[in-house]
Amino acid sequence: MTTVLGISSGPHDSGACLFRDGALLQAANEERFTRRKMEGRFPHAAAAFCLEAEGLKPKDVDVVACGWRFGADSAALRHFAARVAEETHGAAQHMLRIAAQYEQVDLNVQSRITSGLATLGIPLARMRTYDHHLCHAAAALYLSPFPVPGTVQAESMLATANGSQDATSTICCMTLDGRGDFASGKIVMPAKGMAGASNSSSAEFLACSELRVVQTISMFDSLGFLWAFVTAVLGFKPFRHEGKLTGLAAFGDASITMPIFEEVAALESEAASGHWQIRFRWHETLHDNFQVYLASLENRTPDNDELEHFSLCQRLRKHRREDVAAGLQEFTERMVLGVLSRNGHASARPLLCLAGGVFANVRLNMRLRKDLPSGASRVFVY
Repeated sequence: MTTVLGISSGPHDSGACLFRDGALLQAANEERFTRRKMEGRFPHAAAAFCLEAEGLKPKDVDVVACGWRFGADSAALRHFAARVAEETHGAAQHMLRIAAQYEQVDLNVQSRITSGLATLGIPLARMRTYDHHLCHAAAALYLSPFPVPGTVQAESMLATANGSQDATSTICCMTLDGRGDFASGKIVMPAKGMAGASNSSSAEFLACSELRVVQTISMFDSLGFLWAFVTAVLGFKPFRHEGKLTGLAAFGDASITMPIFEEVAALESEAASGHWQIRFRWHETLHDNFQVYLASLENRTPDNDELEHFSLCQRLRKHRREDVAAGLQEFTERMVLGVLSRNGHASARPLLCLAGGVFANVRLNMRLRKDLPSGASRVFVY
């Protein structure tokens, strides 16, 4: 029997879960023990609870799984470099500054995990790290009500629904959040010929060979970061109160602020892949790039990056909060629909999974359900 301890160790929402042979036994967030909302420390208490509840000791853990690579493979590095190379020299320097700050955040998290495992008495050699967005996708795909590709039942059900024997071509997953392993989102499909992952007894059931990335959205083009910034502009806590903007949007006029957001980002065709991509405008002037504020905020080094210095903040604060929220909501819906529709991800596959923080937006999910091409017959939000 293989026992897997899954951990998330910040920078926010730390927690732990325990699996044995692919079955979930226990799960808990650290905030339940510290009583601090969105606790980001190493999940000492949560991990201890999971083990004690099952009568296990640290030595009984075969694998510690973490949904963050703390590094990059060659594909991620190529994508990162290609995105930076699209910008002018000055804008590229700002992008690299941000990347360095996030790297420091990740190194701090990695150090926290290393010391935390030592405190628990689990050898570091047992830790396995996985791509952040593939973990989002795996959770949505494998836990969705859709048949898991690779099983006999799945092939039969999908053939009935789609008239095709190729289960892997009928389902895909879109992930969107702030950032994770140099990306803010991915379009992921099960790899052809994969086995039923949810029935696997292997500790390596999240192997990259089981999931195929068909499109990557750079962390420099993050809708999640845009929401965090506007949340701060409107006087709320970024990375926590974004849901309040969704509520405010119902009382605003999107047409008033949509032109502002349309200058921030747009859908553009990527020459190398042919995909339609979300592309944020990057600028030579530091404070024309709102992402700089979020990087310094997460890294806890505000320096000279106060919110009021940023041009986007100055423009948005000339309008009612309700109109700003409504414009952001409509803009986001159009961007996500554009990626799914123009690239054929939704129209070609009747089963669509959605995962990541951006899809905590219920109005976005309702819009997708309503306006996706007719080929997307079922949508599951994890």
